[in-house]
Amino acid sequence: MDGCHTTALKGGEEVGYQGIKKRKITNALYLTDRPDLPISMSELISGNHNDLFDIEFHFEEITVTLEQAKISLDGLFLNADSGFDSVELRQQCKTKRIIANFKENKRNSKNSDSDYYFDEQL
Repeated sequence: MDGCHTTALKGGEEVGYQGIKKRKITNALYLTDRPDLPISMSELISGNHNDLFDIEFHFEEITVTLEQAKISLDGLFLNADSGFDSVELRQQCKTKRIIANFKENKRNSKNSDSDYYFDEQL
């Protein structure tokens, strides 16, 4: 799973100015089966937010799409970078029986839990 920040030169409904990129952008979260093969994505998200913005809602969108396509979530192995490390997303994965393979985000060190699963090679 990853987020994509796309330049929106002509604007749109879900566009926001992002200072880092110095332009208007829109975001979306993607779930892929392998590189370059997306299988589900969130609705567009205003570009002035990070990937964890309203993650519970957007992750639910993604997983509902998978369920509608008759793709089982039970035992799904989900790789994501440390930007997706949050207590809320890990709990949502656990509830849906998804194996979350997220590297701990050092900025969340106060919530550090050595029981989190992470396989660097995967």
